[in-house]
Amino acid sequence: MDGEDQGSSGREPGEDWDDGDGDRLRGWIPPDDRLWRHPSESASAGPGAPPRPTEPGRAESRDRTAPWLVGGATACVIVVLVAAGLVVSTTNRSGSADSGTPKMASLTDVPTTEPGMGLMPPETTIEAMVAAASPSIVALVVSGPDGERSGTGVVAESGGIIVTSTALVAGARSVTAVESDGVRWLAAPVGSDPTTGLSVLRIADDLPAALFDFNPPDTGAVAVAMALAPSGHVGTPPTAGLYAGSVVASGVALDLDRITSDFASTAVAAPLSSGDIGCPLLDDRGHVTGLLERIGGTGNPDASVFLPAELVWSVADQLVSSGTVDPGWIGVTAADAEAPTVPPKPVGAVVESVASGSPAAAAGVEAGDVLSAVDGYRIRSDADLKTWLYSQPPGTDLTVTFDRNGSPMSETIQAAEPPPDAPKGGSSP
Repeated sequence: MDGEDQGSSGREPGEDWDDGDGDRLRGWIPPDDRLWRHPSESASAGPGAPPRPTEPGRAESRDRTAPWLVGGATACVIVVLVAAGLVVSTTNRSGSADSGTPKMASLTDVPTTEPGMGLMPPETTIEAMVAAASPSIVALVVSGPDGERSGTGVVAESGGIIVTSTALVAGARSVTAVESDGVRWLAAPVGSDPTTGLSVLRIADDLPAALFDFNPPDTGAVAVAMALAPSGHVGTPPTAGLYAGSVVASGVALDLDRITSDFASTAVAAPLSSGDIGCPLLDDRGHVTGLLERIGGTGNPDASVFLPAELVWSVADQLVSSGTVDPGWIGVTAADAEAPTVPPKPVGAVVESVASGSPAAAAGVEAGDVLSAVDGYRIRSDADLKTWLYSQPPGTDLTVTFDRNGSPMSETIQAAEPPPDAPKGGSSP
């Protein structure tokens, strides 16, 4: 990658980038032209979902206005709605109309109760999501030995710090970041973490940092992803694509590749493509809850898999501060704990063993304890525990909540440096 940061006054890598989809710009589909209608567009619309808890991620006040708003005269938003059993009218990437019943993903044994589109955010909420998130999202044009490819990046911290997938920028000769107003900058590499497949870039512009919500969406909810595609012309704002779909797995390992086997992920039945890698999953406030890691899974190419926000933000923060990721260790091996429901529901990580002299042993954690939260954030599986601990550097004090024989308990455990033979995150591999 080119290590020089600069503006877009001259010709830059990716200036003539074009994916051949010249008519990708699309506005909001009016209700009268759709085959579906959101409940908020009728007199019987019910109240929306309650907001999530305040996120712990760092953020800057947003002092920029996105050049597009859903429903505006200059709207540049594609909305793809996915729901089993519901016929929808969409505008696909080629610009042709398409209707039908999309497939649902089935990546894990976690049950999916399809909620229908009744849980889709109303149009005003989607407008607010786009306005809140777009100043902190950039399109990325990657020039490599095999030509150019595109994806998306998220501003993780002030100072022009952008996090994206290593799969997107690997082998790049140069990377150009295209802001929401069309301004382009050459991005310099800061660092990458091979364990999580995340990379950090830096541009010279100080964009507002995204807000990160460490509470992933629940299985069965409707989630929205936002991807940017750069225009082929300098100064032209990128196209924003919004993709909504059902969450079919959350807080569990998906075993689709090395990364999704080691860490918990969120799988959404939304038809994103490889050109959307690195795009964020958003909650209804426009806060980032995940970053797109891969497309497709076992038997379903329409499934999109996102790494959780706490892992993305924490890895980016450590790469910026120290150039590497130093995971913490508490000294337990664990397995998934499941509620006795049909089908079973993941409810935590049950401790199988505790290493002698480890931080967990010093705090009194015992085999058989079911770990259910760290610092107040829910732990639903062993992968969820490993994901959280991986991003906590040694010396971090963690408030661990667990259940022992039906009695809730809470202890403060200080993460330590793992011994050489310790598995990642202080939990079972």
